[in-house]
Amino acid sequence: MNCHVRNMVCLSQRSQAKFRIILPLLILIAVALVQPTMSCKNQNCSQHLRHTLKLTKITNKKTAELLETYKASQGDYADLICVMQMDNVPESTISGQTISERILSVYTRLKEFLPHMQTVMEQQKDLNPPTNPVAEGLSKMITQVHRTAMRVNCLLQILQPNIPIPEPAERPTGIPPAQNIFQQKAYGCIVLSRLQELLRKAIQEQKSIKGKMCRKRTKNYSF
Repeated sequence: MNCHVRNMVCLSQRSQAKFRIILPLLILIAVALVQPTMSCKNQNCSQHLRHTLKLTKITNKKTAELLETYKASQGDYADLICVMQMDNVPESTISGQTISERILSVYTRLKEFLPHMQTVMEQQKDLNPPTNPVAEGLSKMITQVHRTAMRVNCLLQILQPNIPIPEPAERPTGIPPAQNIFQQKAYGCIVLSRLQELLRKAIQEQKSIKGKMCRKRTKNYSF
C-alpha cells in the first residue's frame, strides 16, 4: 500500500470514529427537540401567558413573511396553488369546549405541523440550491414553531398541573407520498398557509382567556 492510499485509509477511519462519537450527540439533540422539556409549574401565570402570546405573535409574523417569500419563489399562479384542497395537511381548526381542551388543541396542531414543515424543507432543498431563502427560512421556522409549542405546553402545565399532556405522533400518517413538482409546490404553500391561519387563531384564543386562566384556583373555576 503506497503512502497516498494509506493516508486516505487513515483519514477514512478517523472520519468514521468522529462520526461514531458525534452520532449519539445528534440523537440526543433530536430527542430534546421532540420531547417537551420546559417545566413551568412554578412560573407566574399572567407573566407566562403574556410571554406566550408575544411569542405566538412573532411566530405568526415570521410565518406570514416566509409565506410571501415562498409564493414569490414559485412563479406565476402561486396564489392559486395555495388554495387547492389537500387532505394530508393538518387543519387550522381549534377544537374543545373548555380552556384546557382548546389550549391542548393548539399544542397538538402545532406539533402536527412540524414534520410537514420538515418535509417541505427537504423538498425545497431538492428543487433549489440547499441554501435557498425558502429552505433556510423553513429551517428557522421549524425551531420557532417548536419554541411556540413548548410555551403552549407550559400553559397546559399551569391549567392542569396533575394531568399528563398527550403527545401527538412524531411522524403522522398524513405525510404525503412521492409528489411531482407541481404537487410539491402546492403542498408547501398549503402547509404554510394553514400554519399561519392556526397561529392567527391561537393568538385570538390566548387573548380570549386573559382574566380567566390566571384567576385564583381556590375559587374552583372549571377549565
